Amino acid sequence: MISRRAFIKGGGATVIGGLAGAALSSCTTQGAAVELSDIDPVVAATDNVQFRPGGAGPLYWSTYGYEYLENVLIPEDVWKANVDWVADTFRDYGYTMVCTDGWIDDTQHITPHGYIVSQADDWEHDWAWWVNYLKGKGLQLGVYYNPLWATKSAVTNPDVTVVGRPDIKVGDLVNPGDNFDGGGRLQWVDATRDGAEEYIKGYVSYFRELGVVFLRMDFLAWYEVGFDQSEGTVGAAHGRDSYLQALAWMREAAGDMQLSLVMPNLFDHGAGERRFGDLVRIDNDASFGTWINLSEGPQSWQPIWSQWNNPFLGFTGFSDVSGRGQLILDGDPLLISSFANDDERQSAVNLFIMAGAPIAICDRQDTIGDSAAIFQNREVLAVRQAGLVGKPIYHNCHDFFYDTSSRDPERWIGQLPDGSWVVGLFNRGNGPGPSTRSIEFASELGLVGPAAVRDLWAHRDLGSMTDWTIDLQPHQSSLVKITPSGPARYAAEVGAWSGTARFENTFAGHQGLGYVTGLDTPESSVSVAVSVAKAGRHTLSCRVANATGGPSSLHVYATDPGNGKQFGSARLTVSSTPVWTTWQTIPLQLDLGPGVNLITVATGDGSVNVDFVELSNS
Repeated sequence: MISRRAFIKGGGATVIGGLAGAALSSCTTQGAAVELSDIDPVVAATDNVQFRPGGAGPLYWSTYGYEYLENVLIPEDVWKANVDWVADTFRDYGYTMVCTDGWIDDTQHITPHGYIVSQADDWEHDWAWWVNYLKGKGLQLGVYYNPLWATKSAVTNPDVTVVGRPDIKVGDLVNPGDNFDGGGRLQWVDATRDGAEEYIKGYVSYFRELGVVFLRMDFLAWYEVGFDQSEGTVGAAHGRDSYLQALAWMREAAGDMQLSLVMPNLFDHGAGERRFGDLVRIDNDASFGTWINLSEGPQSWQPIWSQWNNPFLGFTGFSDVSGRGQLILDGDPLLISSFANDDERQSAVNLFIMAGAPIAICDRQDTIGDSAAIFQNREVLAVRQAGLVGKPIYHNCHDFFYDTSSRDPERWIGQLPDGSWVVGLFNRGNGPGPSTRSIEFASELGLVGPAAVRDLWAHRDLGSMTDWTIDLQPHQSSLVKITPSGPARYAAEVGAWSGTARFENTFAGHQGLGYVTGLDTPESSVSVAVSVAKAGRHTLSCRVANATGGPSSLHVYATDPGNGKQFGSARLTVSSTPVWTTWQTIPLQLDLGPGVNLITVATGDGSVNVDFVELSNS
């Protein structure tokens, strides 16, 4: 029997033209700059979206490695043995969740409203029992399931009704022959049917109320367009409006539970998914693992799932929409035992660390061998704990999908709340021999003078330097922390961008790689994480430029990155100069909370380019 995962592993095949309606874009119309209201009426009409912290993804263990390789649902005794192993081996390193994955078509035991009661019908214990067991182990439960599915057992039983709507049977929500799988064990819910809203919201609420903290929803592309990248037509196309409406309902019901959107088409640079999801898959399935699935395969973009074949390119292509308060980019689980050596294993972890992606261990206690330590480096995990979400080196503002020279997938940088930098360098080449990779601190990080460099894998200080240069063997990587002297300065070009905010480097005089522009439309902003020892009023300085011919302004505010609570706000007025290459450093007073603050510089009046924010006192 061929697994569905093997069935959908498409490898980036060319798609029928016109499915995504994609067009090449310029710097002023790149994906991050698309106005949602111009694309998705459902998205634009839904304004009651809860605060989502975004940032770095969760650390967890997934059953994917068992189910992909064995092509069956994980037995409960194997699940329990691995849960206990995760608690003993990884929990104290921050891996505090375990998550089911896939192969769930045969699960048919349901509640009176059609919701599955356990991972598999032959499991002795239900979801509630496992939530409590995990709690006793210091762990939480994540579940793989799509609320757009209805089991055959629910559809064919007239006594199974929609929650809150006893007048509507679950069977009334599906169309004849609209099957998710060939046997009709799971069928798609028609979001246009009366009662669909209650069923979909109810399914999400059901899991949330059980204590599930993470809901991983798969095959979204199939629901939206009924088309697969390698198999062609796989079912009915439910359409973009139905798809986005369903996501909106899920978001409304999810509360603090994270929604992981798997196999999304990500049309319009993920405009809809960015509004309703917490995490989105940005590459093809991890499949059997190995360096092939991490870095190789087709290197070109396609306008439908999966837009990028591997995580190196997926993370790079969607790096403009990730960050604190923004999407978490998901690169699928890591089958660490599949890699040829520890250099490749470290490179896999380093890439996911730099991108702020979830790290999902999918090896088991009987397959991981001697590689558990790859996931246990406390210095590497500390930058994740600090909220690192980096970006590849940007060379210009072009979209990556049509100009792959615009960003460098092998050189990543990111900044921590204390003002230090983390640099990840990679050699994706197959040799022969090493290749040199480097970061120049002044021109690329905007640093003045030398800075201290520390190797996070070797746990060794390397001295004070003005650049970091290293020869890397094929598939090798380097992860270092750079600590500058002087006041903490936070570069806008590696912050979290929203709305039309975007990278630019057209006008000279900026520090580092570039600056952020596009802060002239509603709901556009750039955010950086800043750490202070004490709450209270602090002095910040913003390096900005304005050559509009008149004064412009920006709104600056500080929030708690965990819950969105605002600590303080201020208005920054920027006088106009004759040319955009004239930069001004303007101080302002802002109330900050204790610890990490998310400093957001947002659209005000006129147009302002932002180079960096500097913390003048602590």
